[in-house]
Amino acid sequence: RETDVSDTFLDSSWYFLRYPSTDFDDRPIDPERTARWLPVDTYIGGEEHAVLHLLYSRFITMALHDLGHVPFEEPYIRFRKHGLIIREGAKMSKTKGNVVNPDEYIDRYGADAFRTYLMFLGPYQEGGDFRDSGIVGPQRFLSRVVDAVEAAVAKGSGGFPDRDVERAVHQTIQQATEDFASLSFNTAIAALMELLNALRAAGRVPTLDEIRPLVIMLGPIAPHLAEELWELLGEEPSLFENGSWPTFDPAKLATDTVEIPVQVNGKLRATIALETGASEEEAKTAALADESVMRHVGEASIRKTIYVPDRLLNLVVG
Repeated sequence: RETDVSDTFLDSSWYFLRYPSTDFDDRPIDPERTARWLPVDTYIGGEEHAVLHLLYSRFITMALHDLGHVPFEEPYIRFRKHGLIIREGAKMSKTKGNVVNPDEYIDRYGADAFRTYLMFLGPYQEGGDFRDSGIVGPQRFLSRVVDAVEAAVAKGSGGFPDRDVERAVHQTIQQATEDFASLSFNTAIAALMELLNALRAAGRVPTLDEIRPLVIMLGPIAPHLAEELWELLGEEPSLFENGSWPTFDPAKLATDTVEIPVQVNGKLRATIALETGASEEEAKTAALADESVMRHVGEASIRKTIYVPDRLLNLVVG
């Protein structure tokens, strides 16, 4: 007789409840283990998970809660649906012969370059279009990181001698920290690429303190390479055991200059660059040195000046 009468999604609807208690043979769910580890913090799945597995697992969990077996009603605190990766505009399928075999790309470019490309492909919850030529960019980025670390080690200096570079480091730490938390891997990688450009601008060689945060933040994206670079920096192996995620200083995020709009009688006439915290008189002097502003002020007298520091300057003339 047929004993397997349940849909496979229903069969697997309670596996996460069993996982913490697999070493118990006398009970399916240990209350203490369950209270410690569950509910699941984040669940990630595709369309079929959202419609089928998620539906069944919520039903089973709610039923077990009503029966007094688990202390929570919802199985997952947060659910995120991942997008679909297509290939050159078409959904992958064996019949079309456009399925990507990861082994081929790993053999040619390495696992870290392949992983970086997939994470950089597009927003995680939207997916992206896989193109063979696209992996070259991430591979080149990782190669440039290696070059930068080797140059920094050879130079052997520390500290943050360049304020602009220090600011870029702290800005990247802030963005990458927020992006990883929201699964925005593509924008986190873009931020690391921009940081590398700042570290190597005009052929400069980064210091060890400047390059170290980049290596750490590269860890979740390219773990094998990051581990090698961590050791190259002379740090204790392993990065994932002895490295701590970098923190940013809000005071070092501010720029030295700020661009503010200049209005004449409420209409935008120019944009000027000022030092952060510039006084009203300094802002007014800089504005009147702009040809566009003077063209609209003309011979008229300035009856009133409205100035919001670092935000806006409005000259009322008449």
